[in-house]
Amino acid sequence: MTFKALQMAQVRRAEAERDRAAWRSVAAVALRTLAAAAVSGALTFGSWQAWRWATASAAFSIHEIRFSGLAHAQEADLLARSGLKPGANLFRTDLARAARAMVGHPWVASATLTRRLPGEVLAAIVEHRPSALVRLGGLYVLSDEGRLFKRAAPGDGLDLPVVTGLSREAWSEQKPEMQLRLFGALHLLDTWQASGFPVASVSEVRLDEDGGFTLFAHDGTAVQEVRLGSSDISLKLQRLAQIRAALARRGERASRIDLDNPARPDQAAATLADKR
Repeated sequence: MTFKALQMAQVRRAEAERDRAAWRSVAAVALRTLAAAAVSGALTFGSWQAWRWATASAAFSIHEIRFSGLAHAQEADLLARSGLKPGANLFRTDLARAARAMVGHPWVASATLTRRLPGEVLAAIVEHRPSALVRLGGLYVLSDEGRLFKRAAPGDGLDLPVVTGLSREAWSEQKPEMQLRLFGALHLLDTWQASGFPVASVSEVRLDEDGGFTLFAHDGTAVQEVRLGSSDISLKLQRLAQIRAALARRGERASRIDLDNPARPDQAAATLADKR
């Protein structure tokens, strides 16, 4: 055999070996794919069988629905809205739909429902936190986030400051501006409390036409009108405390104190109450 023929034979043997290696690689990949498909099919079938069993087994029937976070909303009302029922299958129950139905309750800001095996539903409720009442034709409840979330009812048992000076017409026609006024009223109540005055002493916050605020708050046993305006509220409340203290030392009380004097912001006008 010549040298050239020997080279050609070696080349053919190398090509044949590459072909055999390629086929072995393809076969290995095919076997791995088939094995993976078989395992996946077995798992899918097993999962399907497990799901059929879990959704039909009495072992996963709902036997308790536990609520947390309730202050005003009633469990019975939320259950009626949600459609949750003891005895229903825990896995077949649509908790997302039930949560949306609960949020339809006027007091509920959010609801999160979770499953706890073998048969409990945990309902974590976040309610709106009422901060004031707003006179808007009727009385409405204002949350601490500035949202009018429901009409006030006698059964609510709320003893809160009433925000007045807002008409239904203004609310309908100038809602963004009026919403800002409500935020301002809430900020005023926060500042009042931060200045050492109890919020419970405030009976009314009036939104004045010029953009300012007038408070009606208890000073002793009587209600005192306090004109605050719209600026430097913290400073004006400090001045209010000083004026009240000075009058108390003299055995007197003011029925009205005007702290909003743009020309002389360092001065205040007080109308003394009749001592009788």
